[in-house]
Amino acid sequence: MTIYNTAGKARFLGSLALFTMLLNLAACEKSVSVTGPLASKMEIQEWRAPDCKPEEDCTSVVVKREVFTERPALNDAVLRQLIEQLQGNGEAPAAPGDTSLAQVAQAFIDDAAEVSDISSARWQLTGDAKKLAQRDNLLTMAVTSYIYSGGAHGMSVTRWLNWDLNEDHPVALADVIKPGAEAEFWARARTAHGEWLDTQSMDADFRQNWPFVHSDDFRLTEDGLVLLYGVYTLGPYSMGEIELTLPWTQLADVVREHYLPEGGH
Repeated sequence: MTIYNTAGKARFLGSLALFTMLLNLAACEKSVSVTGPLASKMEIQEWRAPDCKPEEDCTSVVVKREVFTERPALNDAVLRQLIEQLQGNGEAPAAPGDTSLAQVAQAFIDDAAEVSDISSARWQLTGDAKKLAQRDNLLTMAVTSYIYSGGAHGMSVTRWLNWDLNEDHPVALADVIKPGAEAEFWARARTAHGEWLDTQSMDADFRQNWPFVHSDDFRLTEDGLVLLYGVYTLGPYSMGEIELTLPWTQLADVVREHYLPEGGH
């Protein structure tokens, strides 16, 4: 009887050890990249004002979008971002708007038709969404919109959408910064902005008129974390979009370990 109990206990402990090993292996497999090459295709949609000749003088809406195979959640998120930018002049609309690209295009064409008697400007609306970069399992999409409805120039807006390919969900900047480290992160971003001002030899008036602000748009690179600032955010239209890079050497204690490069810096 004693031999039977000992053998049973040994079998139980052996099974438990095997189960624990399998759980640890599964956890390890989940933490590393299992993402292969992303299959995708470019989808182009175009709308023009009806009965308008020649075509080069007609109001137009053109949208180019990279669509990924077997990634419906990612494709839906990109489409929502495109629609938001196209109908909000690059920003989120103040009220709920159209829910499809076709509706956005038709509304834009209708608005252009309403002012055709008082303006000869050719209205244009374009959207573009494509892969910008991939670092491990973090994919960064660049979603760009451009609108011209008369005036001296059009308005271009780029937003960066980050997506966790393993977990299949968006990644915000708040997900990357360690809890409680937000103030320190933005203090270092402000320092990076000051260094950028110095490299541009900006005077006191410029610094006062274009102060530092936060940005939600970011991506991870070999050099560090890059913040994107749109036109009219940190400088005038002529300066275009501005990028500030926070090097990894300044981020080890403020960014979650999961997103740090191998070695932690």
